[in-house]
Amino acid sequence: MSITLLQAPAASFVLLSVGHTIKGRQWTADPRFKAIAGTNLWTCGTLGWYQGSGFFLSTGLLHWQWSQDPSLLQDPLNKAMAGIVNIILWASSAWYAKQGIIDTSIVLGISAALQAFSVGKACL
Repeated sequence: MSITLLQAPAASFVLLSVGHTIKGRQWTADPRFKAIAGTNLWTCGTLGWYQGSGFFLSTGLLHWQWSQDPSLLQDPLNKAMAGIVNIILWASSAWYAKQGIIDTSIVLGISAALQAFSVGKACL
């Protein structure tokens, strides 16, 4: 198994983290969002958004670790983590598509497919 194959989703998650953070800065600059500043909705929305960026970054680091030692993906716990991440990506892609946010849906779908393919190859 090529280590590069597992490095690709690691890199994609780091890029997702950066893109998610940039999108969050755009989203929180919206006048409608600024109008609710200081409310629970504003606090939870802002914090939750940046937690999502942290999720992508930490998931990228996890995938990088797997790329350095693919045998880790033989462990049931690591397989479960990979599966959970993939479910989150597909579900998020579907949710964004349902809401009409197609560009984000496509990016997440591509990341999900890349992750499923590379991790699946490592688990065989």
